[in-house]
Amino acid sequence: MSSDFSNSGATEPTLPDAAPDELPPVTPPSAGFIIQLFLIPAFIVAAIIGVWGLFGQLAGSEVDLDRLVSELGNNNEHRRWRAAHNLYVLLQNERNGDSDDAELLCARTDIAEGLTTLLNDSLDAPANNDSKVLNHQVFLARTMGSLKTDDIVLPALAKAMNPNQDVDVRKSAIMSLTLIAARHFAERTGTTALPDRTNTPDLSPMTTDLPLPLAIPTIDHDAVLDELSSAAQDSDPSVRHLAAYTLGLISGPDAIRQLRVLLLDADESTQVNAAISLSRNADIGGIPTIIKILQNGVEPLQTEEFETLPEADKQKALSAQLYDQATALVNCLTAVSKLWNHIGDSDKIALQSAIRKLKSVHASPGIRLHAKAVLREIQPSA
Repeated sequence: MSSDFSNSGATEPTLPDAAPDELPPVTPPSAGFIIQLFLIPAFIVAAIIGVWGLFGQLAGSEVDLDRLVSELGNNNEHRRWRAAHNLYVLLQNERNGDSDDAELLCARTDIAEGLTTLLNDSLDAPANNDSKVLNHQVFLARTMGSLKTDDIVLPALAKAMNPNQDVDVRKSAIMSLTLIAARHFAERTGTTALPDRTNTPDLSPMTTDLPLPLAIPTIDHDAVLDELSSAAQDSDPSVRHLAAYTLGLISGPDAIRQLRVLLLDADESTQVNAAISLSRNADIGGIPTIIKILQNGVEPLQTEEFETLPEADKQKALSAQLYDQATALVNCLTAVSKLWNHIGDSDKIALQSAIRKLKSVHASPGIRLHAKAVLREIQPSA
């Protein structure tokens, strides 16, 4: 049987009768060819990078601020919120030290008035549960913390903190109030406690030279203080524990009284923030709470409430609980180091025992190192 190849009708290629005596000469590439091959593409890439950088500069540092401020009142919703977002980015850059502007944007009254007007108008509008509207309100409420024009900002924050507002809007407003109060607290006391978000570990240098509770609060605005007092009694524990943190930075006799009440709160996070806030003001009233938190810090996490959740949600909840525990422990350890000279002998014994155990058996290397550092400070000879 003949093969398919023989019947295909294709002709076989013929070989040359003889191979050439020698290969053709090889000539080296010319300088012009090398330039075409390497340097010209390099110039093209450099030009692209230069144009990209130019546009980035125009978009970032050459923004027409007056135009952005005027756009906040534009009838077009997209243009309003785009301007608000661009201003927020500029304010954040300034706060992070990335701005070269000679004039502080955070102190410009026209920027503050434009942003607070936008927030007030949204809050005054008929109740709207649309997620987009609520996201805008949350965004603006958080932006208030970057502004240093209290007379303009505080009335808007008081309105956003009102219990009639969405809970996420209220919490965002309290977070902004925290930043404002922290700046004033730092100016009044010389401390470095300027958190960029609530419940953040206070990692400022350890010291026992604490200010006494301030006679005059750092925030002098009746409506804001009234709303914060209401937040400290709110039914939502996430609102109460934010209020407890902020009260410590506002200080003053009324704040201290409220914090002592919050030590008895049913929510542990609120208790911890109240104790930390009191320690910030050289008040040892929160020491029993701090001892309890440090003693419980080596106990296994209680996960029963998460068992019925889907696996992804369960892991997320466990991660959040681990973070909250670590935050509480770091803050309590720092409070002990600051209050040590004011603590009674029996409490010192309990604290030393709890901290030694944390140093030895806690699962987190960071917590163990922090506990070791505190022990070294309170027991120099140990």
